[in-house]
Amino acid sequence: MATASAEAPGKINLSLEILGKRADGYHELRSVVVPVSLFESVTVSERDDGAVTCETVGDGVDVSELRALPAERQLAVRAVRAMQRELGRDPSRCGCDIRVVKRVPIGAGMGGGSADAAGVLACLKALWAPDLPENRFLAAGAAVGSDVPALQLGGAVLMEGRGERVRRILPPGASAPPMWLVAAFPGESVSTKAVYDACDGRDGGQGGERRPLLTSSRGSCENCVRSVRNGDVEACARALFNGLQDIVFRLHPSTERFCLALREGGALGSLLSGSGSAVFGLARSRESAEAIRRGLRERIWCNVLRTLPDGVMAAHGPLVP
Repeated sequence: MATASAEAPGKINLSLEILGKRADGYHELRSVVVPVSLFESVTVSERDDGAVTCETVGDGVDVSELRALPAERQLAVRAVRAMQRELGRDPSRCGCDIRVVKRVPIGAGMGGGSADAAGVLACLKALWAPDLPENRFLAAGAAVGSDVPALQLGGAVLMEGRGERVRRILPPGASAPPMWLVAAFPGESVSTKAVYDACDGRDGGQGGERRPLLTSSRGSCENCVRSVRNGDVEACARALFNGLQDIVFRLHPSTERFCLALREGGALGSLLSGSGSAVFGLARSRESAEAIRRGLRERIWCNVLRTLPDGVMAAHGPLVP
């Protein structure tokens, strides 16, 4: 049976706005999502008995929480089911073995689980449907999770809707200078559901009153997009915005502490990524980022990364052992 593999990057959100609650229960989002140089290694091997397995190995991160999940709740396995449905494949006959080497912390808001799903989908496209149109490929990802299509598309994107509408910020084949950053994970996973419940005022805090959904001006989002196109890290630092940040800071005070520590250490700007709990600080250069990382006094997961505005994830396969 054939095998395919992919290096699937995690992400940061340079801008994340929560525009309102949708009729389907999801939130309407607008976000500038950029992949970063922290990769999940995904390998998918075909099997013809319909079984789907997923082995997860941690490389510098704790994966015990993920291993405790039932297989069908893992995004990598859900990606297989979504591709089976999209292609009309008989799930009793087309299974696969998945192996994921995780380097993105779990519950960090850096898209590790979504990267796993995007990697699996890319592998299955290479194995099962190399000519699958992009819209159908992305539709399979949207059925798995909100961040998945952005990571499938590759490169910097503007994500809208609940995540199913994605547009490239740079034209195909274009590139922009990378931005250097320091990403820090305080070590506690954040429940995305709990954050959005707090956003909607359903967490019982402060009398349970409804809190306003946080947005920035349209100009702020456009400035962020323009800064990515130009590789202008100083302009990007001025445009950073996350509508969930204050809520997460309240629920998880350590995230605010590290966000401030990055800025005090020399970052041009710092921000919560996604729903957290990872934070990142933009730096003028790789050397500056290294200095900021060394300046963090507490021993936590911390890495110097660069953005991949021109990075496109592609599966290598099918390969026959």
